[in-house]
Amino acid sequence: MANSTKELAELKAYLEKKLEELRQEEKLLETMIKLVNEALGSSSFVKASELVQRPTEKMEQEKPAPSTREEKPIEESLITAMQSAEKLARVIVYPKRIEIVFLKDFNINTPPFQNFFVRRLLEGFKRQDEDLIARGEKSPDEIITYNIEEEGGTLKRIIIENYGDKGRIREIKGSLRWTLNRMLERT
Repeated sequence: MANSTKELAELKAYLEKKLEELRQEEKLLETMIKLVNEALGSSSFVKASELVQRPTEKMEQEKPAPSTREEKPIEESLITAMQSAEKLARVIVYPKRIEIVFLKDFNINTPPFQNFFVRRLLEGFKRQDEDLIARGEKSPDEIITYNIEEEGGTLKRIIIENYGDKGRIREIKGSLRWTLNRMLERT
């Protein structure tokens, strides 16, 4: 019995050590993802000031339908294809929401949209917010919500409410660019 107890204690110590190592690895991976997203964010988008400098008739046609709210955007950028610079989506950031308007037809079921962008990114943000609410660090009306608008399986628009801070904006834009470019490869 004493031998069994000793083995269990050693097993417990091993498992705790392994768990701590995995937590450290998770933190490192999250840091690396943030760095990649920041790198993508800083090099992948056309700034709103550049859009104003070169307006075209086509860009005027691509503007989304006016929102029911009379808010002014604080930032607007285009998501483009890495290979061809084709315009894939417009990201319009308002103080409390982000609107993503698709400029190219993408099927909602084309990987990695559901698995990566929706489940991993948006649902991941939702879980983070729920944890903050449970700890009393955020109020329930500040939880991130999103609505994906599609027509016949074709993505039209995503509205993300209560997105949070600038870090999340960068993550959303970087992840969207990566996701749409992967989807483009599959079409």
